[in-house]
Amino acid sequence: MKFAFVIHNMYGVGGTNRAVLNLATALVEGGHEVELVSVFRRLDRTMFDIDERVSVVPLVDTRPRRPDRSDPRHREPSSLIPPSEEFHLHYSRLTDERLITYLRRTDADVVVGTRPGLNIAVARYAPDHTVRVAQEHMTQDLIDDELKADIRRYYPRIDLAYTVTRADAEAFRVGNPVPGTRIRILPNASPPPAVPPTDGRGRIVVAAGRLDPIKRYDRLITAFALASADCPGWTLRIYGDGAQRPALAALIRELGLYDRVHLMGRRDDMSTEWVKGSIAAVSSERESFGMTIVEAMRLGLPVVSTDCPVGPREIIDDGEDGILVPTDDFDAYAIALRTLMRDDALRARMGKIALANSVRFDPANLAAQFLADCAEVLAARRNEVPRPRRSARRPQRSGLARSVLARGGELLREPDLVRALADPLLRGIAANDVARRASIGALVRLSRVRRVRGTSTRLQQAIRRRASASNDGPPVDCLVLPDLGLQWSVDATLVADDAAIVLQNRDDREVVEVVLSPSADGLRQVSTLDAAALSEGRWNVYLRSGKGGRRRARPRQLDSRVLAGGPEGELTGEPFGVRAHVPYRTTDGFLAVRSWVRGVHAEVRQILLDGEAVMVSFTWYGPRTPRTAVLRRRGDRPDSLTVPIVTATDGTPTLVVPLATLADLRLGRYEDWDIFLQPDGSDEVRLGRFLDDVVDKKQVYTYPEIYLPDEVELDLVEEDPASTVRVRPFYTLESELSLVVVDRP
Repeated sequence: MKFAFVIHNMYGVGGTNRAVLNLATALVEGGHEVELVSVFRRLDRTMFDIDERVSVVPLVDTRPRRPDRSDPRHREPSSLIPPSEEFHLHYSRLTDERLITYLRRTDADVVVGTRPGLNIAVARYAPDHTVRVAQEHMTQDLIDDELKADIRRYYPRIDLAYTVTRADAEAFRVGNPVPGTRIRILPNASPPPAVPPTDGRGRIVVAAGRLDPIKRYDRLITAFALASADCPGWTLRIYGDGAQRPALAALIRELGLYDRVHLMGRRDDMSTEWVKGSIAAVSSERESFGMTIVEAMRLGLPVVSTDCPVGPREIIDDGEDGILVPTDDFDAYAIALRTLMRDDALRARMGKIALANSVRFDPANLAAQFLADCAEVLAARRNEVPRPRRSARRPQRSGLARSVLARGGELLREPDLVRALADPLLRGIAANDVARRASIGALVRLSRVRRVRGTSTRLQQAIRRRASASNDGPPVDCLVLPDLGLQWSVDATLVADDAAIVLQNRDDREVVEVVLSPSADGLRQVSTLDAAALSEGRWNVYLRSGKGGRRRARPRQLDSRVLAGGPEGELTGEPFGVRAHVPYRTTDGFLAVRSWVRGVHAEVRQILLDGEAVMVSFTWYGPRTPRTAVLRRRGDRPDSLTVPIVTATDGTPTLVVPLATLADLRLGRYEDWDIFLQPDGSDEVRLGRFLDDVVDKKQVYTYPEIYLPDEVELDLVEEDPASTVRVRPFYTLESELSLVVVDRP
């Protein structure tokens, strides 16, 4: 059976794209054919990795310098997508024509729309022989009355309409009835995670989603402040980006939670972040489904969620695999968090039940249900409408989704590029690196008109090496082991028998190589790098395979959960000093490792701020705990400030920096002061934070500014506004602790 899913923009991210992709992958694994029809193409490659058996078919290419971008029809309004549709302004006469043409000519057995406007297009123009399906990924009460009227007008030609929850299906039947259309429930699918579930021992609460007011992370942060007051050692991590980040950061500073609540930024793969926690938190005012709830449960986390419309109550079995609290009951949310934070046995029991209950969201199970519904309609349809003969030629795949630009290292798959490789003109372009960089776009365009059947293996390899971009490197998994070694894993089909992982230090160009060997099941090539093999620095990771040379690797799954416990996790394994290796994704999408290796080290445990001092408690990894610390002004001005190290009530060494004294030493408007410890008879040691899973501390550990009182009497007449002295701790790019003193308006 052939399925075609019509999607607004498959090249972007979002819950609908992810849900459709999970279902599509399950269908092709069952032997069916699937096309993802993306109305728009705005990027070179899809943001999600797509199974190569799934075709991506873009209809309108709006990338820079593409003909569709300047097509005059793109400036004319759409008459196909209703004006009340949320994305109506994105559509045009050009998209109308491309959509109608595709729908009229498709040979798919099942055509699926994925939002109301596209569902209406499917209802109006999909052929009579097809099963016409409408998927509703938004809740019914978010669809306005005008759009509902269009739905009632056109949906009678829809055979199956799917909502993601029972509540939405009932709202559809009652509030917007469509005679003759079967309404079914198909929850969003979540595939089995490729990483082991959490062990539930980490004292981390994890939340994930866009930083949007509807998610009510302000309520979560405040509830966590109450719940964690008598639950020491717990932290809250919020993953995601959005316009609310500055406001949430300000709230964290206002509540004094700068050392316990962290805005982690967006992650492409949340599975390796969920497993670092032992509780998942959802605080939304509304969830159309609640995909993050399912993802967390599939990794063994119990979920504390608001009982908001409409998804959570259909996913969570209250009191069994999670806790539901009334949406507006602030105190109840804090109590629910505290209950799980205090009770290790309860968390473990709920986590096991969550893991078992979440299997119902497996894509294979939901695909089987979807397939059975479609097959039933299709059987009746074939008795009524003769089906046109299907062309033996498979439709061309989308450009970059299957091209060398998306999958360098494999045999070139895009038909246009395959034909282009043997072309003498294009061979000349590829042979000259400067011309190649200027002409890779021309190569794709020229390949459309210069059709040559022969290919050159040598030229293919040259193109693969030179045309590779950040997402074209071989995907590599990395696991941080309990002894802080690194385990590497690569799909066995991508590498030769003599493949190896190669790491190169960016500073001194040192090279470390570890040979890959087959796993027990033969599906992967794996290797382990000893923790002592890497010196300090940033290491680029390459995959060397056969005679193809080495290529920069890109990260697939980076499992660094053993580092998430911080210094309390006893990570060093050494009598003195520390050694930590953190795999991470670079800004340009490659795999790298940040290593810290110190023979003696002071690891920051907690930073407390008040109006008069900065107090830093730390763990000492060395033979003798130092008795003094010294702050030195960065630059060529040699001033310093020596402060004593005291022992806190829990026995932790702590240094206290008097801010007024530090401010009195200032000579400029902006000064950085670095902190060193002075052990007896040894070299000075920088204070830093190395023993965790965060590479860029500057982005995650942010501290408020302390405003010092201005005790200087002002002149009656001033030419400049009065200055304000402010002090703030921060981590350097090397994850070492410093203070900045600012003296300006």
